[in-house]
Amino acid sequence: MLGDISVKVIEEPVNPVNQLELTDYQYSRLASQLIGEIPDSDMLDEEELALFRREKDAYFEAKPLNASKVVVVLKATRLCNLRCTYCHSWAEGPNQTVKFENLISIVKRILAIPNVSRVEFVWHGGEVTLLRPAFFKKLIWLQEQFKRKDHFITNTMQSNAVNISKEWLTFLQGIGMAVGISFDGVPEINDTRRLDVRGRPTSLKVAEGIKRLQEYGIPYGALIVVDRDVYNVSPERLLSYLASIELNDIEFLNIVPDNRAQPGDDIGDAYISYKEYIEFLSRVYTVWHAQYRGIIQIRMFENFMDVLADRSKQLSACYWAGNCSQEIITIEPNGDVSPCDKYVGDIGSIYGSLLDSDLATLLADSKHNQTSVLEEVESHSRMHECKWFSICNGGCPHDRVINARHVEDYDDKCCGTGKLLKVIEESI
Repeated sequence: MLGDISVKVIEEPVNPVNQLELTDYQYSRLASQLIGEIPDSDMLDEEELALFRREKDAYFEAKPLNASKVVVVLKATRLCNLRCTYCHSWAEGPNQTVKFENLISIVKRILAIPNVSRVEFVWHGGEVTLLRPAFFKKLIWLQEQFKRKDHFITNTMQSNAVNISKEWLTFLQGIGMAVGISFDGVPEINDTRRLDVRGRPTSLKVAEGIKRLQEYGIPYGALIVVDRDVYNVSPERLLSYLASIELNDIEFLNIVPDNRAQPGDDIGDAYISYKEYIEFLSRVYTVWHAQYRGIIQIRMFENFMDVLADRSKQLSACYWAGNCSQEIITIEPNGDVSPCDKYVGDIGSIYGSLLDSDLATLLADSKHNQTSVLEEVESHSRMHECKWFSICNGGCPHDRVINARHVEDYDDKCCGTGKLLKVIEESI
């Protein structure tokens, strides 16, 4: 997505050197600065050093972007140790991992955007822990070499948590970074589709991975894909199990059908409409609010509660933030730029390579992106009379497009999020 990652925030990590209390961002910022101060000859091998110095000296000018921040979902590798039945995000073979020379250009060109000071890097895959931590140490080092004084840079990662090595755990602990875990709710569902390369179930391995993250004091959260099977699980069963394995910071993401499917095509039994997704969230919210609010953190619900209590606040999740077509991008190992992962396979969704141009130009020249901008304008025009529009901004644009394509009774004057907001409003 996704560019969206659910994590537990460390409020007061401690600097072991001087025992000063720091916020989680201050701790990670300090770690990044220390990495950035490592001399280039100590960080890079001879070939990498030559590539870095050449790129650092090369002239590059980026045009301003029609956004105040950029979320970069960096597909560091498409290789994966799982074979999830619904996933479109893994691939095998050569050239499925970012080459160092491409990484230099990607970091430089993103941080060169003149009017964007907030940049959020999401390390994504495939499975990023198949790479060595040294790769990501170099990524952080490159960020420090190309950053401006006004830059606010964050790094998060998404993992299946099936086999996080001690080397990775030590690295994550040292840089103070959180881990988002991809999981499918309960073993009877997770273990039918989140399988390893040998077809074996993974829920027990995920539970073990959570324990190891806890042992190292690494904050974590989970992203759960909601399809027909998860939709049919009782909220009591779902939340009870998550609490039992201490997966106590979660977000829900609705399933994406094959983007190549046209109206009238069979999109499978797993797909649920946005209306059904909102029904699921409403059921879960009711049980969560009554029984699990102090046990499990569901940021989506808490964010909605805050905004309903104070309309001057804004939702943080990308699904309801608006302008995501300009703010959220996915970058492939070869430098290709596309929207968030929800659009994988959509015709024309690859904008071109960041290695050949700057991001603003790629967005401006993309018919797919311009269609997305137009869809947003037209949808917002139809929906702005909805009483909930100022909160949800019409929902996720991909959800609007997919529901208009495949759902017969789709109401294009209201995204449907209001039904959940009403449930929440009545409870507070």
